[in-house]
Amino acid sequence: MNKLSFIFCTIFFPLLVVAQTPKMGGFTQNEIDLKEVSYEPGASAAYLVASADSRFFSSILETNYFYRIKILTDAGKENADILIKYFAGTTNVEVVNGIKAQITNFENGVPVVTTLGKESIFQVDLGNGYKEYRISFPNVQVGSILEYSYKKADKNIEFLDGWSFQRTIPVLFSKYQITMIPQLEYKMIGQGDNFFHRLVKNADNGTYSWTLRDLHSLKGEPYMKNYQDYVDRVEFQLSKYQRATTTSGPEWTDFLNTWEKLGDELIEYYSGKGFYRTNPLEREVLSLDLSKGSQKEKAEVAYYYVRDNFINEGADWIYTKQTLPQLLKSKKGAPGELILAYMGILKSQGIECNPVLIGSKGYGRSEIVSFPFLNQFDEILLLTKLDGKLQFLDLSDPLAPFGYVDLDKHVKAGLFLEKNASRLIPIDIKHSSNKLVFSNIKLDTESGDLIIDNTIRTYFYQGLATARQVHILEKNNKPLKDMFGENYTAYEIRNVSVDDQLKEKNIVNINFQSVLKNAAEMDLIVFNPIQISEFSSNPFTQDFRVFPIDFEYAFNETYTANLIIPEGYELDDYPTNESITIAGSPLGFTYSTEELGSIFKITARLEIKNPLILPNSYGDLKFFMESVASKLAAPVILKKTVTP
Repeated sequence: MNKLSFIFCTIFFPLLVVAQTPKMGGFTQNEIDLKEVSYEPGASAAYLVASADSRFFSSILETNYFYRIKILTDAGKENADILIKYFAGTTNVEVVNGIKAQITNFENGVPVVTTLGKESIFQVDLGNGYKEYRISFPNVQVGSILEYSYKKADKNIEFLDGWSFQRTIPVLFSKYQITMIPQLEYKMIGQGDNFFHRLVKNADNGTYSWTLRDLHSLKGEPYMKNYQDYVDRVEFQLSKYQRATTTSGPEWTDFLNTWEKLGDELIEYYSGKGFYRTNPLEREVLSLDLSKGSQKEKAEVAYYYVRDNFINEGADWIYTKQTLPQLLKSKKGAPGELILAYMGILKSQGIECNPVLIGSKGYGRSEIVSFPFLNQFDEILLLTKLDGKLQFLDLSDPLAPFGYVDLDKHVKAGLFLEKNASRLIPIDIKHSSNKLVFSNIKLDTESGDLIIDNTIRTYFYQGLATARQVHILEKNNKPLKDMFGENYTAYEIRNVSVDDQLKEKNIVNINFQSVLKNAAEMDLIVFNPIQISEFSSNPFTQDFRVFPIDFEYAFNETYTANLIIPEGYELDDYPTNESITIAGSPLGFTYSTEELGSIFKITARLEIKNPLILPNSYGDLKFFMESVASKLAAPVILKKTVTP
């Protein structure tokens, strides 16, 4: 049922006057004089103004956009090419028009304005209903001010685009305004640290505005690959609408379903595709015997059958392109389709299991919205009860063993689909994804080489990352020693072997030797006993942090190195003991040494207890990691005491 079409036929929208937007050329002397963004030195360009004003006309939301950009360096000239992407579809769902653009350069302090003509503004059909206007500003110089504006008419008023306050370059002033009408009621959804702590809000007779100033640029930061989930945004979901009746006058109608109704709609959709069934599904697929074993053992057999006999391709999504019979015939499908097919196999065995819809990391939302709209979900998990125990299952990763859930799906909550009882449930996936490194160090008296025998043992998701690294090297016919090239530039890597027990024991073991050639010829043997950690150099070097630090999951890394002090040598220098943490103790580090006769033992342990650390702790974290890196990179020095 097309709810929006129904709304259009039953609701009356008054005609409203368009609000004024900022004017072309209306910049201030401060904007003309600006040469650097004070809070983000080195920025190549900046938005002086970014604003949008939305109003309803009949059954359409019209938004006026205005942008003003200042070019600060030569590198900033890349911002002179503007892309305006929109979805037209086959019925002009969105229409962009009224594009205006001009560039202002300053010659001896005098503004020279160039208005862009049609030759600088053109449209491109991107396919699949998407189109794009491209604006190319000419004669761009350091100090140029670029301005452009346009209108967009949107027929989809169920979920409004809203506004993202941040951009790829700093934004000095960002404002969104919308004028609501009495016949529509929306739920406002806000997101972002600045939105909740620095926002200026105004409301006046149905017109609402949100303003933020001095926003940092949007860009990737170490240990935050899904920064889109933390972008400062405001958006709107239609909650209810007023419709006319022939007897009692206007009345309110809910647009948002309850969680139960929303879940039932999805269950009906999946059932129509054939994924909910009780007859024995394994009869339709070859080589799948589920006649023996416990529920967990049957689930494992079915999991590996689907994982290893179906091609995993396509985007992970909550909707399916294929029916179940089509999927069984093609033997390939997107992760969501494979999960639902897997569910059908388990249900045919009487195993209790239900889909769980989630908004994966990177989909644009750090917290689930507590009222029921479908747009916040993009991927599927499966919640099963195996031999009385609940377990989340996933089929996103073709290399992952049974029971592993893609890290992008490790979110706080999801929508559990159950007939007449769909509801939000918490998601808490337990695992111990740690790393242990053992190193035995000795000087070979025959060859004169310093030989370090290393064993790296990685567990769960650390192990899966190791297995994926090995798989990529083998697929590209690369030697396994390439895993250590960056860590051991002065060493020769020998005898690399991998023992992948991820499926059986959730462990991957790697053994190898790192060899410092002709070390015995040196009066001082200088070497680092711990060379495998990615934290031996500080990944946090930037002066400020915009987004939280996300280590993805709690883990610890433990390094133990035993040095056999060779005859004729003594310890000349080595790192001192240390134990550090930061406020709240979300992470900790210890480094200790011990002399046991002729054996010198070094132990280091890094523990990440809370994987998500907020930006206000960045200064402490940066100092902490600098201390960790200095210890992990610190050398041990052996000094000759006897000269042959």
